[in-house]
Amino acid sequence: MEKTLIDLIFMSQKRKDLLLLLKNGGKPIEEIVKGLNVNPTGMLPQIKKLKDENLVFQEDREYRLTPLAKILVEKMEPLLDTLQVIEENAEYWQDRDLSELPRTFLKRLNELKFCFLVRPDPDNIFEPSSVFLDNIRKSKKILCFSSIFHPVFSEIFLANKDNDTRITLVVTEKICERLKTDFKEELKLYLAREKRRLFICKNEIKIAMLVKTEYFMAADFLTSNGIFDQETIMGFEPSALRWTEDLVLHYKEQAQHI
Repeated sequence: MEKTLIDLIFMSQKRKDLLLLLKNGGKPIEEIVKGLNVNPTGMLPQIKKLKDENLVFQEDREYRLTPLAKILVEKMEPLLDTLQVIEENAEYWQDRDLSELPRTFLKRLNELKFCFLVRPDPDNIFEPSSVFLDNIRKSKKILCFSSIFHPVFSEIFLANKDNDTRITLVVTEKICERLKTDFKEELKLYLAREKRRLFICKNEIKIAMLVKTEYFMAADFLTSNGIFDQETIMGFEPSALRWTEDLVLHYKEQAQHI
């Protein structure tokens, strides 16, 4: 019976899409065929199958989810979104070291839906991408975690002289020592500004870099071989920004304020 129900939901794109369409309330057949871009002749047999399994019922002219179907849709939607996240950039995710990513955030990977992969420009291999630079330069609230020394530290974060820009950096001890050694004066000026914060995380964390601003998020994960290849996941959706902010704050809570 369990296998039959799984097949019923996932083996038909029309049935799956219909369940998702009805999650916010009942709809007549006219709205269903328009919303799913299907014809009534092909849709009605699929509706009947869902009705036979007590997942959909008809009330007046509208088709609605049963209480059982509401539970199923609630559970299946994050799974479908997670599959979409992985499938859209399958090679990237298959070659990433996610061992340091807390389980809570692995379970929330569906929130990265609609993010896209940015690869380095072969002609400017050591430069951040233009889409990253364009958005970071206009941002006024920057939250960052890093376990690598990225060019944006000296070129963007430490060099930013706009007193209205709020920047919070969470870095590992190794990065902090690099800042103190190679950018002593720049770091001193950074810390002297009211809206600048620096936190030192004593634990070595195998996540290259995380950036979240009011406009976008960016995440750099090391490869399975521990290499930083400058391939970046970026996104502009509120859920992706929230996921990244929560993850940076997770490490900030473990760090020491300088």
